[in-house]
Amino acid sequence: MAEPAVVNDYLKSENIDIRPLSGALGAEVRGVDIANLDNDGFAAIHSLLMEYSVLAIHDNPGLTDSQLRDWGLRWGSLDVHGYSPTVKGYDDVLNISSGPKRRASAEGWHSDVSWKEIPPKISMLHARKLPSVGGDTIYCSQYKAYEDLSENMKDFLEPLHAQHDGRNFDIDLIRKPVTHPIVITHPETGRKALYVNRGFTRRIPEFPPMESTAILNFLYDHCTRERYQARIRYESGTLSMWDNRCVQHCAVPDYGYEVRELHRVAVLCDERPSQ
Repeated sequence: MAEPAVVNDYLKSENIDIRPLSGALGAEVRGVDIANLDNDGFAAIHSLLMEYSVLAIHDNPGLTDSQLRDWGLRWGSLDVHGYSPTVKGYDDVLNISSGPKRRASAEGWHSDVSWKEIPPKISMLHARKLPSVGGDTIYCSQYKAYEDLSENMKDFLEPLHAQHDGRNFDIDLIRKPVTHPIVITHPETGRKALYVNRGFTRRIPEFPPMESTAILNFLYDHCTRERYQARIRYESGTLSMWDNRCVQHCAVPDYGYEVRELHRVAVLCDERPSQ
């Protein structure tokens, strides 16, 4: 990561405005042109993401799908989801949209594609069309959720693993679960985070089903408490970015049949999540 002093000097010199979204995580950022960011600018955004875990980078309405992909590729290889609708011409840019013929219905806490052996480390959503009100995304810090556990609970959870699968997208994926640690160590910050989510985590193989379900239900409720949350309210051209290694998120389908369209890229982890 870039030196804090270098990052601070860059942010001041470019008049970049940063405002925290909550006491738990997240920040709004203004004054950044994603498509024309130099290496110092990239280092500054990287540093901010490691600090806040979630960024809402406003005022980028002209960002094209090609530029969105290029921005993602600066962070690493892109995930090909394989099961969700994509933008025409790109197999690694998802089109997350709803409108008059398809009301938004998906909601629920999750970490993107945790059912793959190499899941995404960073996800990005670019706001293209927005409803008159609503359509926000809520985020939850898994650093904070882990840190608030008792020492006895931390000791209990750290040796354990959980199976994840993508049956929500294709029932065949029920036969292809992957296993990740329940507590992972972030490879860049060194901080520990919980890594289970109600959307894709199915069981703890070290325990019989009833005990596994009881432990997971406790974790699902604990790791999405309001005290760990922040909300992004999109504007036209907002680019949201978040770190799946330490964040869960949830879409809010509160806008009926109005049009909402966001384009998404996800950057793969360099290796499997680990303790």
